[in-house]
Amino acid sequence: MHLALFDLDHTLLDGDSNSLWLSYLVAAGQLPATVLHRQAEEYARYEAGILDIAAYLDFHLSLLASRPLAKWLPWRERFVAEVIAPRVSRDAMASVAAHRERGDLLAIVTATHSFLAEGIAELFMPIALIAPQAGVEDASLNGRIVGEISYGERKPDAVRVWLARHGLKLADFASVHCYSDSSNDLPLLEMASHPNVVNGDPGLARLASCRGWPALEWRTRALGAGCLADAAGDGAVSGEDGAAHPRAVDRRSASLRGRHSDGAEV
Repeated sequence: MHLALFDLDHTLLDGDSNSLWLSYLVAAGQLPATVLHRQAEEYARYEAGILDIAAYLDFHLSLLASRPLAKWLPWRERFVAEVIAPRVSRDAMASVAAHRERGDLLAIVTATHSFLAEGIAELFMPIALIAPQAGVEDASLNGRIVGEISYGERKPDAVRVWLARHGLKLADFASVHCYSDSSNDLPLLEMASHPNVVNGDPGLARLASCRGWPALEWRTRALGAGCLADAAGDGAVSGEDGAAHPRAVDRRSASLRGRHSDGAEV
C-alpha cells in the first residue's frame, strides 16, 4: 500500500487559489476592490515567511459570511470551471491518475479553507482533502476556522490525524510520495520516502538540487491551455435585475469530476 500527498496552490494548480478567487469575485462585482489590496499585503507576508495563517483565513472567510452558503456555491462552481480548471496541467492530472491506477491512497493537503478547496478538489476526484475546516452556522459560513490548520510544519500532523481516523498510520505504507512547490512544506516533504518538488520556489529548488530530489514543472501558462481548458467560459453575466449572476457551468469537464469524499478506500 502506498500514499500520495499533493499540495494544492502552485502544485496541482498553477497559481494561488485564494488570490484568484478574490480577483474573480471582485471582477464580478461581488466584493469591493479594496480586498485585493489586503490580499496583496497578506501574500507579501506569506512570501516573507511571516504570515499569520489564522488571521489570513479569518480574513478570507469573513468576506463570505454575509450571505447564505447556497448563494456562494454557484459562484464557486463557476470559478472552478472557468478559472481553476485551465490552470491544472496535463502533468498534474497524469500524476494523480498514475497514483490512482496503482491503487495508492491519495490526498490533497492544503492551507486553503475547505469551502474553496472542496470545489477545486472535485476536479481530481476521487481524492481525500485535508484542509482547514470552514465553520458553518445557520446554513452560512460563520467566518471562522474550526479545528487545526494544515499549514507549514502542521501539515504532517494533519496527515497523521487524518490517517488515524481511517485506522491507518504512516508505517502502514510501503512508500509515501509527496508533491509540493513551497519551502513551507519542507516538513511534509521530509516526512515522505519520495519527496517531489513541483514548480519549486527558489529556496526549495536549491534544496532539491542539493538533496537530489526530483524537480518537476507542472505549468500551464508556459504550455498554453491546461488539461481542463475546455471548462473555461466567459465570466459572469448580468441578469434582468441588472445584477451579476454566474452562468451555468459548462459540464464538458464532468468526466474529470467525482463525488467528494473525506477519505479513500484502501
